[in-house]
Amino acid sequence: MTLMDAPPPKPPRHVWKYILLVIILAAIGVGIYAYFRDYSEEQAVEHFLTTLQQGKYEEAYKMWQPSPSYSYQDFLHDWGAQGDYGKIREFQILGSRSKGSQTVIITVRINNVDPPIDLLVDRKTKGLAYSIF
Repeated sequence: MTLMDAPPPKPPRHVWKYILLVIILAAIGVGIYAYFRDYSEEQAVEHFLTTLQQGKYEEAYKMWQPSPSYSYQDFLHDWGAQGDYGKIREFQILGSRSKGSQTVIITVRINNVDPPIDLLVDRKTKGLAYSIF
């Protein structure tokens, strides 16, 4: 075997350990980012539903950030004690997904009623609305 036929030198064994460590840390970082990406929007929905549980409907109405055509009476019809779900006793956030860069869809089960509903949360204002998607 001549010098030209020799195989290229292999990197030292410890270099592979560092490469593997970087790959594992990057995968963990991506996983943490994906898990917490919509955390603040989920917290906004949780705060809204907790406020409804406590019977603070006016405060919850402000969190909803309604359009001028959606009156407080409309809100009470939808979310009040006599609303579609009755008095909210319990809720469970089932998941979230981004819809574009400004909106997050949060899936919630209220009072164990199926099917669960989707609520939209604006990333910037944390205002809520019914999902049209």
